Amino acid sequence: MIFHSIDFLVFLLAVLTIYWRLPHRPQQYFLLVASGFFYGYVHPWFLYPLLATTSIDYLVARAMERHPGLRWRLLLVSLTANLGLLAIFKYFGFFVENVTSLVAWFGFVPPRLVLEIVLPVGISFYTFQSISYTTDVYRGKIRACHDFVEFGVYVSFFAQLVAGPIGRGGDILPQVRREKRIDAATVRSGIVLMTWGFFEKLVIADNAALIVNNVFLLENPPFAVLWAGVFAFTVQILADFSGYTDIARGVARLFGFELSRNFNHPYLATSPGEFWKRWHMSLSNWIRDYLYIPLGGSRVGFFRYLINLLLTFFLCGLWHGASWNFVLWGLFHGLLIALYRAAGAVRFLVAMGQLPGVVVLRWLVMFTLTQLGWLIFRETDLTHLFHYLTLSPFADTARERQYALFLFTKAFFFSLFLWMHAAVDLYVVPRLASSPRLRFWSETVLATCLFMGILNMRAFQRVDFIYFQF
Repeated sequence: MIFHSIDFLVFLLAVLTIYWRLPHRPQQYFLLVASGFFYGYVHPWFLYPLLATTSIDYLVARAMERHPGLRWRLLLVSLTANLGLLAIFKYFGFFVENVTSLVAWFGFVPPRLVLEIVLPVGISFYTFQSISYTTDVYRGKIRACHDFVEFGVYVSFFAQLVAGPIGRGGDILPQVRREKRIDAATVRSGIVLMTWGFFEKLVIADNAALIVNNVFLLENPPFAVLWAGVFAFTVQILADFSGYTDIARGVARLFGFELSRNFNHPYLATSPGEFWKRWHMSLSNWIRDYLYIPLGGSRVGFFRYLINLLLTFFLCGLWHGASWNFVLWGLFHGLLIALYRAAGAVRFLVAMGQLPGVVVLRWLVMFTLTQLGWLIFRETDLTHLFHYLTLSPFADTARERQYALFLFTKAFFFSLFLWMHAAVDLYVVPRLASSPRLRFWSETVLATCLFMGILNMRAFQRVDFIYFQF
């Protein structure tokens, strides 16, 4: 079941109506059943790997407390089970394809193995969420959950199940256990957040997607047309993924939960390190806490730091998909962070970087590099990717440049809503906190305007959320 469908809205209204009529304990049971219905609505077999992850990590964490001497071995059980599920469902075909190509390169003709495995939606998200739980229990940061229903809600809560944000046991489990209270202000803020999320998806992302898809369907797009498409994809992927998580956070508030913020205006970043502190923050923090820091982080020599960084971003790229372009995208960002860190060791460059005009230049450079990264991310065919990177801007005709300008202008129009949202979030929202009455009217007017915008400006073609494939 997808958020931008009539089925989901009917489901949400029905579940909310029943949920708030139940006492606390029946609420937990009902939310677990509703989440299972949501996830298995189209493909009921999706529930099997979800149930396997939930059951194994629930038992592993409890066994860690009963048998402290076996904690490390039990953690390995959890990691093997979760990463094994990912390997089978997400990377098996990728592995077979590359091994077959390698063997063929040496002159052998391997037997053709055809095995179509449907990727369960959201498996990368809920396995990482479950791994963080067993790891935190192993580290002694949280106690093991002794209630299977509560743990099941933690792993499978439908608002965040498919595409995050990736939660932590220390944040969500206390909310599952706590008796729920909700007030008008929370409901209103949840609805506003949901409406903005739907606007991001249906108006901004899906309209930008029409441009992106038309450009990348061209057999040999001209330079200017290609980069107009890349700019449109830059708009699409932020609005698409941020839209999903804003809907998820808004839905969660209606059930008395508060999920972590996942995006903090990443296109305002002036360095790759800052970009990753603003983009997909739940994944960035997960990789930092459970991979990068355990490897040694940056508190080692530069060569070891570089290895840690590139390995981290190699795996980050691979997490996004079983394709080499995602690996290249991850390594691209890892190298950018390393280069910026090396430049940061030069005092003159650091001093120059704080000047107002230079800050704008740094932002422009980072935004351009981000778009280059999105080209690598979007194009899964490496032959086409390398061809795109060698296109000359001087080979375009005047007509091609005019068409590119039209596409860019159209994408830029929809990007304006993202920049306006950043301005409102940074300068207007903090001032509304001190005036509940002004906030009430502001949220009411905003939700109304967004709803009217969805009705009148939504794309005529529905597009799936990009991160469903991860």
